[in-house]
Amino acid sequence: MLSQSIEEKIEKVLLIGVSDSKKERWQIVQSLEELANLTTTAGGQVIEKFVQIRKRFDPATLIGIGKAQELADICEDFNIDLIIFNTELTAAQIRNIEKITGVRIIDRTTLILDIFAKHARTKEAKLQVELAQLEYRLPRLVGMGAEFSRLGGGIGTRGPGEKKLEVDRRRIKQRIVTLKRALNKIERTKMVQRKGRSGIPKIAVVGYTNAGKSSLVNALTKANLVTSEYLFSTLDSNTSVLFVPPSYKMLISDTVGFLKDLPHDLIASFHATLAEVMEADILVHIADSTAEDLESKIATVESVLEEISVHNTPRLLVLNKIDRIFNEEKERLEQKYPHAIFVAATEGVGMDTLKEKLKNYFFSKT
Repeated sequence: MLSQSIEEKIEKVLLIGVSDSKKERWQIVQSLEELANLTTTAGGQVIEKFVQIRKRFDPATLIGIGKAQELADICEDFNIDLIIFNTELTAAQIRNIEKITGVRIIDRTTLILDIFAKHARTKEAKLQVELAQLEYRLPRLVGMGAEFSRLGGGIGTRGPGEKKLEVDRRRIKQRIVTLKRALNKIERTKMVQRKGRSGIPKIAVVGYTNAGKSSLVNALTKANLVTSEYLFSTLDSNTSVLFVPPSYKMLISDTVGFLKDLPHDLIASFHATLAEVMEADILVHIADSTAEDLESKIATVESVLEEISVHNTPRLLVLNKIDRIFNEEKERLEQKYPHAIFVAATEGVGMDTLKEKLKNYFFSKT
């Protein structure tokens, strides 16, 4: 019972947002809200948020020794277990801040990788997560010393990659090569499967994480995909058949959600999963109409699509969760996005309109 209670302990977390400009303060505050959602998804409890505006970052601690000492006092007062920074840290910075605060330190990317590890279910997803973890941690081996081999548990230590943390750079590089070969093999198998489905129109649903992609596919196809309020609940692509009366058939794939400032290596590691996006005939870009930063999230998705070279693929914008906004806001969005389709996926609202749009795109003679 004692070991079980230790495993189930909820870590108390302090979030740190850092910027070199006061003009970006609102963006930092907004990003800390997203970081808080990520922390909750990982199983942590956000106790406090801290914003540091600094014209020049300290190479040793990023935020300066004085601010680091302030964090130490806050951690002691609130019994903080973990500090998460909203920007990438070097191995030396992590080590130095930990020495001052006496608290474990991770950055945003490590947190995202931890969530990916938590939600990885299939062999492919687990391989992709391990590859992403190792490629992110490899450059940070220098200077980490003993801290790099921590296996004590907690947010940022999960995943198939954790058992590899004590091997040297050479063995990690060898493991990366092995993982890439395994993923290439899986991708070749999937490619054969996709060729077997040639001739059938292919749709890929893309969007910011938690925009409602799985809910949309479920509403269109009755696929019973797992949905969740937590971020990154879908890591694998799931393909279902979409029937539209009287006899039209299309394939529609749910995909991994996108996030602002996703590391390039992370996107590259999920190349096999994103293959469904790259081979789609049309992309259904779903966005959460209730999001305060809707425009920014739409732009983020477009940026990732450009990074994986599918920005020229035809797209259909779908604004989800319209049952949660006022009519005035809906009218504003209709003016701003005149070609968008408005839906409430969990309620089945707008599905007939979306199906008709997709059917006409593929099968209309006009």
